[in-house]
This record gives sequence, structure tokens and C-alpha cells, in this order.
Amino acid sequence: MPSSDFNQEIYLIITNEVDKKNASRLANLLLRDKLIPCVTFKNIESHFWWEGDINESKEVQLLIKCKEENVNEVCNKISELHSYQVPEIIYFRVSANKNYHEWINSI
Repeated sequence: MPSSDFNQEIYLIITNEVDKKNASRLANLLLRDKLIPCVTFKNIESHFWWEGDINESKEVQLLIKCKEENVNEVCNKISELHSYQVPEIIYFRVSANKNYHEWINSI
């Protein structure tokens, strides 16, 4: 069973952007509004159905960390600012260590 020091809840939000420029723009807007304390980027390749065809695309994945009280506002901002017509917005609750949880909630 996990120690209580490693059982503090935060939220992760995942979305993909078309390129680093759009990913950075979205991240910086969320950071500037102090809705999130941190976001990481990863280059990925996606395969997906779109308008009746299977497509492949290189994208930049954003892994956004935030506190519970900001999840809805962050998701709404992503929907509003995203470059895609139908952006992927997936979020889930995860456990973090106590110090990281405190830092996330201090922003």
C-alpha cells in the first residue's frame, strides 16, 4: 500500500498539437493565466480516422499538470484555443508525492 507521502492527488491533462509552435503557444497561455504550473512536450506519431480515411501525423503531445479546481477551466481553454477542429482532451486523476502536490497547488 502506498505511503501517504506518495498518495496526493493531482490531475494530468493530455492533448496533442500540430507542432511545437502551437504547443508552446497553448502552454504559455495556460501558464500565464496561472491555470497550470507545468507542462511537458513529447514528439509523437498518431494514426487516426478522420473524414472517412486513416491518417498519420507527427504531433506534439502536451502532458499538463494541474490542481483539481482548475481542470474544467483548463479543458475549456484548450477547446477554445486549440488549432484542431476536434482536439483530444483527456484528463485523469493521479497520485503524486507530497512535495510535488504542494508545489502544484501553490500556483
